[in-house]
Amino acid sequence: MNVAMGSVLSIWHEYREAGLKHPEQAQLPPQEELEEAAKHMDIRKMVIDPEKKTVYLEDPDMSLDVGAIAKGYAAEMASRKVEEAGLKHALISVGGNIRCIGTKPDGQKWVVGVQNPDTTSGERYLHRLGLDGMSLVTSGTYQRYYTVDGVNYHHIIHPKLLKPWDRYSSVSILSADSGMADALATAVFNMELEDGKKLIESQDGVEAMWIEADGTEHYSSGFQNDMLND
Repeated sequence: MNVAMGSVLSIWHEYREAGLKHPEQAQLPPQEELEEAAKHMDIRKMVIDPEKKTVYLEDPDMSLDVGAIAKGYAAEMASRKVEEAGLKHALISVGGNIRCIGTKPDGQKWVVGVQNPDTTSGERYLHRLGLDGMSLVTSGTYQRYYTVDGVNYHHIIHPKLLKPWDRYSSVSILSADSGMADALATAVFNMELEDGKKLIESQDGVEAMWIEADGTEHYSSGFQNDMLND
């Protein structure tokens, strides 16, 4: 995941918005334009000064896009703030990002669902999870996309391919930290399955679920421990 991909992501955003507005004229961005923009996404040229609280981009053609982490980070910071103020029980839902504070007031775990990426199915959720003080964040292909020549192109852009990858329909992350879960959901979505599993298993208290484009499900070693029996 690279927040310095703004130059590439903005191109996809423009084409997606145009395609949604005029579906009959929907087009894909030219690969040459994407490759030229990709010359300006080196995150090492982003200079952060913690004392002055400034961010400087050494490359004038760079731009930042924090869409892959902003919701999760905001939910995490808000949760910590209200927890510090004494709130013991809450469920925060921010568009695909769930952050639990403790349990329900009666001591029962919060029940949340992993959405079915097949929106044509009558089954809205694939699994239910019981959570206590955890976050569930999902990155998926089924909400933000546009269609070109009968093919759907979602909003998660692979940093090497410079286009959407069709390996997965969704990746869901469980973590106590909503910001970390949000970042990992995007990163793992753009990784091969075994590489993604290796990354998740290296993180303490983090679990994941992968749904491939054909509906096949995969889990990290502890994800199913929080799944509820229907």
